[in-house]
Amino acid sequence: MSRSIRAMEQSMMTLKEVADYIRLNEKTVGRLAQRGDLPAAKVAGQWRFQREAVDTWVSNHTQPVPALPPEATGVAATVSIAAAMSPNRINLNLAGADRDAVLREMTALVIPPTQRRLHETLFAALKAREELCSTCVDEGVAIPHARNALVGLVTEPVLAYGRHRAGIDFGGLDGKPVQHFFLLCAPNVRQHLQLLARLARLIKEASFRDRLSAAEQPEQVLSLVRLAELDLGS
Repeated sequence: MSRSIRAMEQSMMTLKEVADYIRLNEKTVGRLAQRGDLPAAKVAGQWRFQREAVDTWVSNHTQPVPALPPEATGVAATVSIAAAMSPNRINLNLAGADRDAVLREMTALVIPPTQRRLHETLFAALKAREELCSTCVDEGVAIPHARNALVGLVTEPVLAYGRHRAGIDFGGLDGKPVQHFFLLCAPNVRQHLQLLARLARLIKEASFRDRLSAAEQPEQVLSLVRLAELDLGS
């Protein structure tokens, strides 16, 4: 066997290997291959993928993709979790010792304290919601948000993420400390509810939470979210 053929065979990946490599389930990878979205070929009835092509696909799909505006299609755009996030709104080292201190840190990721009036408006809305009922969804995750969309505070959906290594008591029914915080802020009720629903589906996966815990840079968190959203669909 020639060296070039041997090298090509070594670079080929199975469906399971690709699923593990890009952290999607096998069904999703197979569907992407069947549609031709992910370059692949069938060998003896089994999907095979070239590692280089997979790497290129991952690179292309971990960047935001511009979409046509709703007015151009007549269909309301699906709100994307990743599109609502940005590296400067991710803090992997929250240090607050209690609920209000963490809410302050999370608020600062959306509205800097220098914008005092808006900062206090958001903080007060988040605190009021927590006092009504904790936004902890168990399994070490909370989604702080106001009772309704805060009209006029932001012009686009915003989602901030914070991680508290030690975890704090956030009023969860299971009594466990919370390490992961997603602060949700949207300009209207529709986007508020869409983001809340998509995020709830995302964080219920233990593997997703584990990878959040292992992330070392904000950019890693964004890439993780983008890939995980592919499994959610529309």
